[in-house]
Amino acid sequence: MESQTTANQAQPQLGVLLQGIGKLVEAALSSNSAIVQDHSVKSNSTLLRSRQSELLKEFKDMMLAIQNRASKAIYEVETKLGSLEDLPGVNPGSELNHLLGCTLLGRRPSYKLRDSVHGMPRPQLITYDEANPMLPQKFGDPILALQPTLRNVWVIQHAYAKLLNHKEVLIQRYLAAADESAVVSRKISREYYEDLSLGQLPSKNKLGNLLDVKHSSYNHATHDLQIVLAFRELDGSLKYVEAVKGDPVDIGNDEENGQYLVLPVAEASIKNLYDAYRSLRKATSEQRRATKDKEFAAKLPVDEMDELQKQFSSTGSGLLNETNVGSTRKRRRMVDDDGE
Repeated sequence: MESQTTANQAQPQLGVLLQGIGKLVEAALSSNSAIVQDHSVKSNSTLLRSRQSELLKEFKDMMLAIQNRASKAIYEVETKLGSLEDLPGVNPGSELNHLLGCTLLGRRPSYKLRDSVHGMPRPQLITYDEANPMLPQKFGDPILALQPTLRNVWVIQHAYAKLLNHKEVLIQRYLAAADESAVVSRKISREYYEDLSLGQLPSKNKLGNLLDVKHSSYNHATHDLQIVLAFRELDGSLKYVEAVKGDPVDIGNDEENGQYLVLPVAEASIKNLYDAYRSLRKATSEQRRATKDKEFAAKLPVDEMDELQKQFSSTGSGLLNETNVGSTRKRRRMVDDDGE
């Protein structure tokens, strides 16, 4: 009864959401009609295609933003409800079932790391913004604000790739071991934060393995930190692995106050690292773009006609100053020659 009541309450909200998407479609088609009817555009096929490509890109970006938000919503509800099921076709008590769970994303299975490391702080990784230095306040979630540097992009990508590759290996192990008749589909649905292309790390940039930290309510660090991934072994013990080099680390009792940022090997950590990577990537891209714009502007050729107009101004000060400067330099050379 309670479930039915919740569903009835959600129906009007669903209608509003679907109606909103319909309006976005109508707006895109209306904009296209306006472009086609524009006399200055429709006579130029190249310009027409360019305008329509821009419109299509804007529409796709909006739809992808909606899709990503829907995936985030599913993930948030799944996390709270703990809806991961045992892997079909293998022993429920097996190591694979201990590490992986299964759910449906659309009509295909989606596999997620089980949260086997409990009681560990889960810091939220964010990009520090000079324009908005106030850190978000989330009850119970420590915040680690990272400088928008290429080194942070590199380190975060390494940590993300380590976790994602670990998960992919587990999925392949499961598909190889599972009873064929029990596997729903060998085609896998992946969440928005599962980007396999980020597992291919650039080898040419050796930027070290330390995070450039701006603020931390996780361990109040005022210095750089290493990311360490915490794996739960079958015997219950924890194994710590440094994220960039992959070396085992013995952190002892220095988990919260030392030189490490410890992240549990869990689905939430993959999502956390992906969001941090995208945020850092965006910030550093904007920085590089601004730097390139300044360099480009500095290399622009001087407008010679404009310079001549400045020189032949009504006062003639430009040429006069140039003559004075030349004469002064000449006198200085003569004095220097006499001195020698």
